[in-house]
Amino acid sequence: MSLPLLECKYVTEEFVRDGKNGNYGSKLPSSVPMLRFLYELCWVLVRGELPIQSCKAVLEKVKFLDNPSKEELASCFADVVTQIAQDLTMSGDHRSRLTKLAKWLVESQTVPQRIFQERCEEEFLWEAEMVKIKAQDLKGKEVRLNTRLLYQQTKFNLLREESEGYAKLITLLCRGSAGSSHNASAATMGIIKSLIGHFDLDPNRVFDIVLDCFEHEQDYETFLNLIPIFPKSHASQILGFKFQYYQRLEVNSPVPSGLYKLTALLVLRSHCGIFSRAYMLPQGNKLVYPFSADDAFENSF
Repeated sequence: MSLPLLECKYVTEEFVRDGKNGNYGSKLPSSVPMLRFLYELCWVLVRGELPIQSCKAVLEKVKFLDNPSKEELASCFADVVTQIAQDLTMSGDHRSRLTKLAKWLVESQTVPQRIFQERCEEEFLWEAEMVKIKAQDLKGKEVRLNTRLLYQQTKFNLLREESEGYAKLITLLCRGSAGSSHNASAATMGIIKSLIGHFDLDPNRVFDIVLDCFEHEQDYETFLNLIPIFPKSHASQILGFKFQYYQRLEVNSPVPSGLYKLTALLVLRSHCGIFSRAYMLPQGNKLVYPFSADDAFENSF
C-alpha cells in the first residue's frame, strides 16, 4: 500500500527536483521550522524521491528557526521516525527505506542509538538491527522489568526473622565514642548501608535501633552524623510511637529521661520537626474544660 500524500510546504517538488541535481536549499526560505521540515524530509526519503545519503547535505544547507542544538535536532528526528514507524499500512519497500534511514542516522551520529531504543517499538528496533533480542523476547523482558519495578513488593528482613544483621548493627553502634571523628562517621554510614543491603534489613527498623542506641549514648557525636541518612519525617513518627508506647495502660514505667533529651536534641539540630497532634496525649477533646452555668455563677464572685 502506498503512503498517503503529504502536502509539503518546504520539501516541495521543486526542492526534490533541485536536490536530485545536487542543489539543496536553493528553494528554501531563510529559516524553516525544524519539526515540520524534518517530518516532510523523512516522508520524501521514505518514498524514495531522494536517496538516504542526501539527508546529510540537506541538513548542512538548511537553517532552522531558534537555532536548535544538536541534541534537540536528534530528539526531533527520532520522534519523526518513531511516528512514521507506527504506520502499519506501510508497504515493505517503504518500511525498508525507513529502517535504512534510522540506521543511517545512527551511523552518521545524527541521532544516538539510545534515543531510538527508548522511543521506538520492539519490532522496528529488531528490523533496524538496533537490538540483539527478538521483538517478542524484548517485549516479554520489558513486561517482567515493569512488573518488578512497579508491582513487586520488597520484603525486608524483620528482627524476628534473621537477627545476624541486626546483631552486627547493634555491635557497631554500641562500640562507644572511641571514633567520633568525621572519617569514623563516614565509615559507620557506609557499614550501616552495607548491612541494610546485605541482610535486607528494614530501614525503618534500623532507624529505630539507631535512635535506641543514641538514647543511651547521647555523648556519642557520631549519632548526629548518622541521623541525616534517614528521612526527617520518619524521625518524628518513630519518636512519636515511642512516646505513645509509654501511655499504654499495661506499661507502668515512666518515659525515660533519655528519650526526652534525645527528642530535644534532634529538634534543636533540625533533624526532626515538632510532632503532630496525632502523637500527643491527652487528646485535644480531653483538654477542653467542661464549663457549666454553675461555674460561671461561682466565678462571678
